[in-house]
Amino acid sequence: MTNNNTTYTSIRHISIIVFLSAFLILKNTYAIDYIKYEREFSGKGSTQGSFGKDIHLTFNNGIYVSDTENRLIQKLSPTGEFLFQIPANPESNENLLEKPGHLVVDSSGNIYVTDITAHHIAETAEPKIYIFTPCVFKFNSSGELLHTYFVDPVDEQPGVVLPAKLIIDENGKTAFGIQPTGHDRSLRVAINPQNHLFVLDAKRGRIHKFDVDGTKLKTFGRYGAGEGEFDKDSADIAIDLRGNVFVADTGNNRIVKFDSNGNFVRAFGTKGRDNSEFIRPNSLIALPTGEILVKDSSKFRRKVGGLPEVIALSPTLTQLGDSTPRQIELANTISNATRPQYGPFAHNDLTLGDTATMNRRLRLLEEAEYRRYYEDYETDDENDEEFADELKRVDIRLTMLHNVVSRIQKFDNNGNYIDRIIYEIDQLSEEKHDLTFLDIDPSGFLYLRDTSDFTITQYSVTGFTVKPSHMNGFYSTRAINFNNNYLEDYEDIDFSIDVDDKLNQLELKNLFGWTYSLSEKWYLTLLDEFTYGEQDERYVTPPKIEDSFDFETQALENAFAANLKYITNPNPYRYKEFNLSVGRINGTSDLTQDALFPEVNRQHRIDSGDANSTVLEVNWDVWSRTNIWFRYADLNPAETSRNFIRRFYDVSGDLYEVFGSRNEARQFLGEFTIKF
Repeated sequence: MTNNNTTYTSIRHISIIVFLSAFLILKNTYAIDYIKYEREFSGKGSTQGSFGKDIHLTFNNGIYVSDTENRLIQKLSPTGEFLFQIPANPESNENLLEKPGHLVVDSSGNIYVTDITAHHIAETAEPKIYIFTPCVFKFNSSGELLHTYFVDPVDEQPGVVLPAKLIIDENGKTAFGIQPTGHDRSLRVAINPQNHLFVLDAKRGRIHKFDVDGTKLKTFGRYGAGEGEFDKDSADIAIDLRGNVFVADTGNNRIVKFDSNGNFVRAFGTKGRDNSEFIRPNSLIALPTGEILVKDSSKFRRKVGGLPEVIALSPTLTQLGDSTPRQIELANTISNATRPQYGPFAHNDLTLGDTATMNRRLRLLEEAEYRRYYEDYETDDENDEEFADELKRVDIRLTMLHNVVSRIQKFDNNGNYIDRIIYEIDQLSEEKHDLTFLDIDPSGFLYLRDTSDFTITQYSVTGFTVKPSHMNGFYSTRAINFNNNYLEDYEDIDFSIDVDDKLNQLELKNLFGWTYSLSEKWYLTLLDEFTYGEQDERYVTPPKIEDSFDFETQALENAFAANLKYITNPNPYRYKEFNLSVGRINGTSDLTQDALFPEVNRQHRIDSGDANSTVLEVNWDVWSRTNIWFRYADLNPAETSRNFIRRFYDVSGDLYEVFGSRNEARQFLGEFTIKF
């Protein structure tokens, strides 16, 4: 018995050491920052700190917001209080803003905002001809227009016949307006330390550089995927303190860097979900410290539907019987909780050559990533709002947890990966499910926006901390009670009862599950099922009362499973993960059998049993098509549900026999799978 206790203690120590080592690796090797809630501000409206649907942010001693729908620009304090707006009256005919978009503020407080305008073509009169074109308005801090920047030639005669429409000019006279293709395309703007304006015209594949007085100094860049090129859906531009220009080349899943003169320097990043990889990068932030933050569209989804039957133990009430499942099967079922479909505890028996098992393990490398990230239950019918709400209600009701983890990666000036910021959105939360990324300011504050009520939430960036928002859990309790009464009249010539058997069974089951997203790649899962069962049976034989007995059985079982998962490569076609898991079962059972009429029979029996088993597993996708699986199991017992001792007492109440049975096993299993 001492040896067994020593073994169990050693296993516990090993388990603790392994998990602590994994946490240390996570904390020290993989630098991650998290976010902390600071405040909430803004909302749906048209003025005084409230906004419409489409807005853009920039930061300079406050928060500047362009509001496309309401045709204005507002300035807020760093904490979100309204300060002023441009223009004072957006409904005025003097409002130049039509569809204000991306904006930036220079060191003098001048505001640059992209928009659309109608420009009078020089030397046209009676009627005048206007050309609609994208532009950048420059306002001073008081809202006075200083200059209008154009990226297209606007004072040249068309040279060809173009369609035009009749308009009324600013003087109330009839004029013609030309709307060439792309006249309403969006632009992005950035300012360098010398207050030179850079305009990203992605649809034309160009970047325009303007002097402080509005003179165009240079045009560089072109459409493509090579050096100095970027795609037509490039989403953002940023400039660091050295004047280097960075472009979020969205379609090519990379960042392109130019020097201050527009010369190509380098491109970094490839398509993927790993560090230094991007899925359609869409936002760039140049920090005062020289680092570059990149937000891409990658989402790491964790969705579990329904309440899992995590640990399907054998019936507690009969665990002293010989027909109960083998203890190894119990160890297998508890381990299934850590990864129900795809390993490392996916085996249901010890037959490694089983065809179904092998097929399932082969599918692991192919299907797991698609099920995790790409299952999409939306349909075209969801355009119907009522039907969409019904689908959402059903999905939420049947889903245990549904979180989406997003990331923002940090790079140095040369494109070398440093670390990342992650945040998690609970898709089952009524208040938080529709939070979307808005921006990050140079101080490192993250801004998310609720797409329902348009509120803006500000978060600071912190180091590694335990965050409730990254936790998900469930608790389930179940009670079962059966009352049975059996009356038997054997084959004789009377109608008297020969056996009266009353049986009452009770089972209480408590299931607790808890998950924690350490990052978009690290997940910790804990599952525990505690079961209490009792059975009371009164067996009476009226014709022969000395054979009447009372049976009482009580049993306790606790099954625990823990899994630490690390996704080593999240890309669908090269998906790999590493799993470290531990399972533990502890159980006791006690049965007493007493004669009902001790005056004629004092015979009784006492049975007691226990079980203590531990399973350790490692499941490792060494390469995308190669998997190694190991299991070490200390099973006590291995062939029955309990190790037990039975004591028998004769009709006089004296102990006459003690029967004990113990069996245990230590097993090591390994499997190597290659898919080709």
